[in-house]
Parts: sequence; C-alpha cells; structure tokens
Amino acid sequence: MSTAIQSAFLAVLAAGVLAGAASPQLAAAQPPPPPDSGTVCPSLEEDALLCADDLASGNCEAFVADAERLGALYRSELEQLPASRTSLLATNWWGCGPNSLNEIKALLVRIGTPPALAVLQREPFPSLPGTPPPPPSGPADPQLRCDDLSDPVERGACIEERLRAARADHQAALERCRARVAPGLRDDLAHSEASFAALLPARCDAEAAGALDQDSKAFVRSRCAAQALEENTRGMLAAHPECAEPD
Repeated sequence: MSTAIQSAFLAVLAAGVLAGAASPQLAAAQPPPPPDSGTVCPSLEEDALLCADDLASGNCEAFVADAERLGALYRSELEQLPASRTSLLATNWWGCGPNSLNEIKALLVRIGTPPALAVLQREPFPSLPGTPPPPPSGPADPQLRCDDLSDPVERGACIEERLRAARADHQAALERCRARVAPGLRDDLAHSEASFAALLPARCDAEAAGALDQDSKAFVRSRCAAQALEENTRGMLAAHPECAEPD
C-alpha cells in the first residue's frame, strides 16, 4: 500500500472512530420522541374513568402520567403543524375515547396534587379556557395552617371553618352550574356530583382510619372533606367556566 493511500485510509478510519465515539453523545442530546397515541389512549380512557369515580385511587396517579404523555404528543404535533394550534386544541385526541382536553384539564384540577398541577402548567392546558390552576409552589395551603396549630381545640375550630367555607363555595358553584350549563350537560353534572357525594364518606373514613384518637380522626375526616370539596369545585369551574362568575 502506498504512503498516500495508507494516509488516506488512516484518515477515513480515524474519522469513523471519532464519529462512532461522538454518536452516543449526540444521541443522548436528542430529546426522546413522544409516545405513540396508540400506547396512550387506552390507559388514558380507563384511568380517567376510574379516577373520576375515586380521587383516592391509584388510577389518579396513572392518569396524571397519561396526561403528561398526551401533552408531549400535543407539543410534538404543534411543532410540526404550528398553523393548526386552534384545531389541535379543539379535537378529541386521535381515538382517546370521549375525553376532550377540557375534560382532562378539569380532572387534573380536581386531583390537585403537585404532579397534576405541574402538568397543568405545560401546554396544551394553559391555553384551554377555564379557571387557571394554582401554581405548584404557591402560598401556604390553609390545611397546613390548621395542621400547625398545637392546641387541639384551635385545630378543630380551624378545620371546621375551612370545611364550612368549602361547602358554601361548592354549593354556590353547583347552583350556578345547574342554572347555566347547557341542557345536554345537566345530566352529566348531576351524575358527577352524585358520584362525588356517594364516594366522599368512604374516602375520608379511609384517610382517618390511621389516626390515633377520636379527635384526630375527626380532624383528618374534616380536612379530607374540605380538600375534596375544594378540588371538586375547582374541577367543576374548569369544566364549566360559565359557572365561575357570581350572579
């Protein structure tokens, strides 16, 4: 082999080695592709149904993960079709059952956990109509202030006041919705509220089961009910923004 040919061969070989060494880094720098809709939709539909019936179930955590994967699909699609933003926001998702983006947002608001609120901060959810969700790291929750009180009597009075306010806000929002939502949606609203009311006692009894004494059980049960009512009210207003404004 001549010197010139040998030099050229070594240069090509060296370039190949460098490319091979660099390729894992380049691959690592690329964001992972969004999941295929066929892997998202079945679990999304099932988890949404089960979570809506029981916000304390493990399906709610799975639903939040489903919603994040759905958001990744939306963002990928929007990047490829930026002129189709309005259409993408309005569609049901490629065979994902009856769940529209507004319904998914409403359930995320009802769940209200930090992971759910984090998903709500990313597109497409901020671009949807309805009451904006609170930020994941906002001011201290009233629940925490009640928890921090050392006097049992003060703690009990604090959480009962929070529960009273939650019930009043929820009832007011429900009455507005009953009067304002379209006739075709009233049965769905009634069914959702009946299911919520039926499941709430068992949910709060389960949370209170681990408390050490009766006062603690009562506190935990009231705290659970207040939080559930607040979540339900936020979800109702997100799903039906026409109910948000007072009369």
